[in-house]
Amino acid sequence: MLHFIIWYILISLIGLLTFPLAYWLLPALADRGYAFSRALGWLLWGYLFWLLGTLGFLQNDIGGELVALLLLLGAVVWALRRTGWREILAWMRAEKRLVLTVEILFLVAFGGWTLVRAANPQIVGTEKPMELAFINAILRSPTLPPIDPWLSGFSISYYYFGYILVAVLARLAGTSGNMAFNLGGSLVFGLSAVGSFGLLYNLLAHRSKDT
Repeated sequence: MLHFIIWYILISLIGLLTFPLAYWLLPALADRGYAFSRALGWLLWGYLFWLLGTLGFLQNDIGGELVALLLLLGAVVWALRRTGWREILAWMRAEKRLVLTVEILFLVAFGGWTLVRAANPQIVGTEKPMELAFINAILRSPTLPPIDPWLSGFSISYYYFGYILVAVLARLAGTSGNMAFNLGGSLVFGLSAVGSFGLLYNLLAHRSKDT
C-alpha cells in the first residue's frame, strides 16, 4: 500500500509538472493534453535519462535521474514563458470538471489494477521472469546500457526502454524490482485508461465543433 501511494504521488507530480509543456505543445486539443500529461512526463523523463546515460553523460543512479528531471523542468519553464501560469490556472479553473474526472479515473484504474495484482502477485509464465530480470539488471547496473542478466560481461541486446521507465520510478520510490514489476503494469493500465478517455474526449469535442 505504501509503495502504491508513493508511485501515485510521484507520477501525479510528474504529470502536474509536465502539463504546462503539454498545454503548449497540444493547443488544438480540447483538454490541452491534460489526460496525457502523466504519460508524456514519464516518457520524456525516461527518454532524457536513457539517452544521456547511454551517451555517458549521466550515471545510472538516482543522481542521473534527478538531472534528467531537472532538464525536463527546464523545458517546462521554457513553455511556461510562452503561456504563463495565469492562463494555465484559468484553464484549469474553467475545466475543473474535466480535471476532476481525469484524476478520479486514473486513481480508480491504477488503484483497481494494483489490487488485482496484489491478489495474484506471482511473476511467472510467458516472458514475465525475463522482464523482471531486465528491471533488476537496470536497477543494479552502474551505467547504461544495462548489464545483460543472461550473458555476463555484455549489455542487454534487446529492446528495454519500457523497463527503463519502470526502473526510474522504482529507484526514486525505493521500490524493489518485483514490486515495481507489478506496480509498473498497474501504472500502464491506469495511464491507458485516462489516455483512452482523453482520446475520446478530444475526438467528441472536435466533432461537436464541426457540427
